[in-house]
Amino acid sequence: MLFNSYIFVFLFFPVSLAGYWLCGKAAEKKGRSFLPSLFLVAASLLFYGYLKPAYLPVLLVSLLVNFAFYRQIEKRKEKKAFLAGGIFLDLLVLGIFKYTGSTFVPLGISFFTFSQIAFLMEGYRGSLKRTSLLDYSVYLTFFPKIMEGPIALPTDFLPAYQESGKKGFSIENLYRGLTLFILGLSKKVLLADTLGKAVDFGYSNLSVLNTPDALIVMLSYTLQLYFDFSGYCDMAMGIARCFSISLPLNFDMPYRAENIMDFWKRWHITLTRFFTKYLYIPLGGNRKGRIRTYVNTLVVFLVSGIWHGAGLTFVIWGGMHGVLYVITRWLHDRRKDRAVASGGMERRVDFQSRIRKLYCTILTFLFVNAAWVFFRAPSIGDALALFKRMGSLTFTRINWNLAGSFNLDEFWYVIKVLHLDSWQYAHYILMVLILAAALVLSMKKESAVRMAEKIKPGALSTLVLAGLLLWCVLGFGGVSSFIYLNF
Repeated sequence: MLFNSYIFVFLFFPVSLAGYWLCGKAAEKKGRSFLPSLFLVAASLLFYGYLKPAYLPVLLVSLLVNFAFYRQIEKRKEKKAFLAGGIFLDLLVLGIFKYTGSTFVPLGISFFTFSQIAFLMEGYRGSLKRTSLLDYSVYLTFFPKIMEGPIALPTDFLPAYQESGKKGFSIENLYRGLTLFILGLSKKVLLADTLGKAVDFGYSNLSVLNTPDALIVMLSYTLQLYFDFSGYCDMAMGIARCFSISLPLNFDMPYRAENIMDFWKRWHITLTRFFTKYLYIPLGGNRKGRIRTYVNTLVVFLVSGIWHGAGLTFVIWGGMHGVLYVITRWLHDRRKDRAVASGGMERRVDFQSRIRKLYCTILTFLFVNAAWVFFRAPSIGDALALFKRMGSLTFTRINWNLAGSFNLDEFWYVIKVLHLDSWQYAHYILMVLILAAALVLSMKKESAVRMAEKIKPGALSTLVLAGLLLWCVLGFGGVSSFIYLNF
């Protein structure tokens, strides 16, 4: 089941929310505290198995096997052997489904595999209180996060979930959660899917693109991916908030980053945290000298590339980020050494530093754009073909069909009403407006999460949110699935 569907918005979400809180009331009266958790697991399994029921047995078997390993880690002295066995089995299953060319790849397998590895690791470290099978099932299957994250650590999720049961239903949480859900849905339906049409056209017609066309395709995917994935995470956080459950922030305006290190503090934050805690630090982190630190960093980025997909394009994407990250960290280390040698340098915020910040932000954004080409392209050849079209320096008029990808019917009607459709460049108006709006929104200081917290309840804000929801729902017929469902 997808968040951006009629059955989810009008049936599953309201029924599951009402059922959860009604079970909570029943649990208080009858002393059966397990009822809300049992209901939530059942609802989550229904959500997961809706699109393809055949995926459900894989999830259930994986859940039971990992819980059995967790119990052995708790009981046995040979904890390390059971930890290694559990992680090896998880990665083996992930590898079989994802990297052997299988056409049967359970949705969200990368995400729920990492959640299970995190659970085994925290169980081994003794960070978890004794966890029941039911609580573990809630952690793993909680429907807002199971297919695309964010990757919540059990040490954060379980205490927050248990606390939510004590707090009970909250109108404030419901309002803030629905607000964030609508903002995330708008990012997906109104922006990401519109940009996606241009991207799909571009990669299907590489040979006819000129330089501006290729640049538009590259920029469109950069914006599409951000609004698609961050939109999903906003919706997931908003849904969880309605249940009074907290999920971690996954995006913090990443395209405002000053350098690639800053970018990875803002983009897919929970994946960065997972790799830092369970790969980078166990490899030695920064405790064994700078050369080892740089090597460990490269390993993490290459593994991240492989996690996203089996193709060489993902390895190149991970390698590009890893190499630039190491170079950036090396420059920071040198600057720090010089500052220490000179007795410390006070950082001044003046006009020159602001210009430098802007310059660095632009360069980082351009690099990220270029790296995303390998992330999106079906093959290395297609990625190079797009770069070749950019470098051809042909500046003829932008492709008519590419520009037409942005011409939403509701906006085109407004252009006709204003009698602008007879203008020779009318076909390009919406392309410019949508790209400009998407670029500005991606660079805003405040994320949708912060906006949802700051919006004051009132007639105007409620009307705007209702209008956005209605607009999104009317557009459900032409929406696509989320990009990260493929990972």
